[in-house]
Amino acid sequence: MTKLAKVKNAHVEETTEAAPPETPQQTPVFEEIEGMDQNTALSVLIQTTELAQKAGILTMRDSVVLAKAISLFVPGKI
Repeated sequence: MTKLAKVKNAHVEETTEAAPPETPQQTPVFEEIEGMDQNTALSVLIQTTELAQKAGILTMRDSVVLAKAISLFVPGKI
């Protein structure tokens, strides 16, 4: 066996022995939103707007209107 083959085999053995990462337990979404207040709701809307902008699904007009709306609630955010 060549040195390269040994290195490749060692890597495969290391990765196959590793335990899969555990998924953290999630709170059901309807329980999670029970205590939502206006600040949290606004934060969710801003984050969604930012995601839409990054994904390129907003028109330039939409982006400008949303930026102005956000700036009215959170001056300096945008």
